[in-house]
Amino acid sequence: MLTIDGSHLEGGGQILRTSLALSTILNQDVEIINIRKNRKNPGLAEQHLRIIEAFKDIFGARCEGDALSSQAITFHPSGEVKDTYIKIKPQTSASIGLIVQAVLPALYFLNKRITLEIGGGTAGKWAPPFDFYPYVVFPTLHIDARTEIKRRGYYPKGGGSVVIEFKHFSLKRIELYEPGKLEKIQILSVASKTLKERHVASRQAIAAQDLLEEKLKGTLNIKKKEEYCDTLSIGSEVNICAQFSDETYLWADALGEQNKPAEDVGKEAAEKLFTEIENDARCDVHLADNLIPYLAFVGGVIDVSQVSQHTLTNIWVCEQFLGETFEVKDNFIKTNI
Repeated sequence: MLTIDGSHLEGGGQILRTSLALSTILNQDVEIINIRKNRKNPGLAEQHLRIIEAFKDIFGARCEGDALSSQAITFHPSGEVKDTYIKIKPQTSASIGLIVQAVLPALYFLNKRITLEIGGGTAGKWAPPFDFYPYVVFPTLHIDARTEIKRRGYYPKGGGSVVIEFKHFSLKRIELYEPGKLEKIQILSVASKTLKERHVASRQAIAAQDLLEEKLKGTLNIKKKEEYCDTLSIGSEVNICAQFSDETYLWADALGEQNKPAEDVGKEAAEKLFTEIENDARCDVHLADNLIPYLAFVGGVIDVSQVSQHTLTNIWVCEQFLGETFEVKDNFIKTNI
């Protein structure tokens, strides 16, 4: 049985998510120890328990030690999905994006064309918003999927719901290193309906657009969309996607908070995107984290804006399963396959 030290490098939930995915793909039992050992509240949190439950619900995996605050589990994978339509219904604001991030590699490489209905939070702190996947991850990996956000959910009550129908997976080598021409930018500004009278979604979108036009000299095709929705907890977000001529994408997002002006939320997301564009990379820092497990199997090279601790941690986990696979030089990450 393979043993993974959950306190290595970044030492967070990323080690758990990637380990469960690779264990499932390779049908390799795995023991994960020292889970989040150096965190303020070490061990498994509710978010991580929901991810383990997702592997149980989808694939019929078994796990020992999966309890709140547990610092060690033993995971026994299964590569067979239990049904063609599976509902994952966390009772908390657990990140839907992180659940997708965890189970997607296994669905991708095992070619499981199923429909998932996932409940929880559609956006939250320290996690990618769900929109990141249909906007960036799915097209980058050539995944044909129909997605629907039935309801958005924010901390603390969650209550969001999304449906993903996976239709086709195209396993292709990943080559993201030659710069293309920036063609358009899409701004999606979302807020709870209770914030409509204060025009929060509109103010966020306008602030983001104004800053990008100023920074990029106003020559771009920038489109903005505003959305107000029913939510159990009040929240707002700004998601921005830049699309290039070579069908590559850069992403940035920002989350609304109490006493944080809507204009600041929009500017924060726009500043993040501008930094990614200025770095002249083909892969933003969050996409790099997501692509590592795929690169480990299909091969390729990516030019990233920043090699983060999350990315290095993902590389380390992959190499525990597969042996030496990656080479990192400056901001380029490539495989030896």
